[in-house]
Amino acid sequence: MKTIKVASEVSQQVIEWAEEHKMETCIDRAAKLKPCPLGEEGACCKVCHMGPCRFAGAKKEEVRGVCGADVDTVAARNFLRMVAAGTAAHSDHARDMVFTLLAVARGEAKDFEIKDWKKLYRVAGFLGVEFEGRDRMKVAEEVALKYIEHFTQQKGELPYFHRAPKKTQERWRKWGVMPRGIDREIVEALHRTNIGVDEDPENIMSGVARTGLADGWGGCMISTDITDI
Repeated sequence: MKTIKVASEVSQQVIEWAEEHKMETCIDRAAKLKPCPLGEEGACCKVCHMGPCRFAGAKKEEVRGVCGADVDTVAARNFLRMVAAGTAAHSDHARDMVFTLLAVARGEAKDFEIKDWKKLYRVAGFLGVEFEGRDRMKVAEEVALKYIEHFTQQKGELPYFHRAPKKTQERWRKWGVMPRGIDREIVEALHRTNIGVDEDPENIMSGVARTGLADGWGGCMISTDITDI
């Protein structure tokens, strides 16, 4: 009986193929390595040069790091930093996609072309870009420039959030997790998790939600839409 190592059937086939060809994968390396028990719980802080601060033992909830943070604050900070890194990775890919679309619209990327104009016009509608009777490449250029604003926007709400169900939007506003701009949330996440800044675990976790939403409803959706286009 074969051992199922991942939930995805396709990924499982890839892993089995790699095994047949004597190739080591991340699954193999994970099985060999024993995780650090402190790091696995997020109970180790390496944010500043005065650490690492370790929260171990039966009374770790009573321990305070150099900056005064307790284990809950440290775990929340570590989680938010991982989310910020993931958002940066996804969204920076989306940024390059935006610049590719802009280059196509300006005739600067001869190896790429727009194939789904219907999707482009649909996206233009989401972004408030007029397209009826206009030059198609001018529409594409304005869409790309609007997308760039998703990254640089400092206040307000990301435009793509208006595609979410109304009740969901209301819930996000109520909880205060509506992202303002992709880059803004990533920068603030790193700022708030620095030594001596935010030490409220609940407030830090609200940053997790806001930064994650900036990724999902920002960078990921932008990249997907441009790929379709």
